[in-house]
Amino acid sequence: LLKPDPPEKYNGAADLRAFMKFVTDGTAYVRDGRVPKNSRVLKLSRYLTGTAHDFYMSSVSDDPKAWRLKQFFIELYNYCFPLTFRLDQRRKLERTFQDNKTVRQYTGELRELFNTVGLMDEREKVHKLWSGLNRNLQQGLWREKLDPEMSSY
Repeated sequence: LLKPDPPEKYNGAADLRAFMKFVTDGTAYVRDGRVPKNSRVLKLSRYLTGTAHDFYMSSVSDDPKAWRLKQFFIELYNYCFPLTFRLDQRRKLERTFQDNKTVRQYTGELRELFNTVGLMDEREKVHKLWSGLNRNLQQGLWREKLDPEMSSY
């Protein structure tokens, strides 16, 4: 048996990658460690610092056993990230193009922004991918008789 690795400490910075890493690693830590559901948030509280710990102390610490992971992560996000974060990310998505990036790098950047923005349907994703590709790639897709209206992401 392997002992689960604890997550790195999360300080509450409005850094989506750090937050998602904490969510992913923290969830794996308590699940793999078979921590009872009503004790998982308390267990993860040891890995909170700064603003994230402030949230825990002000909102959770009175009754941590009443909290479930999903609601805890949602409320932690709402506390640590500005109200305009998703809107700012949507604006960033609108300004994102392939430029000098490889297709793999560009699609990775898009995927991260799509996840942050949320609620985008597949057609919107395909249109953003196509419209952001360099012209020569767009032309090649058309030559291959591919169409953003019929293609999937």
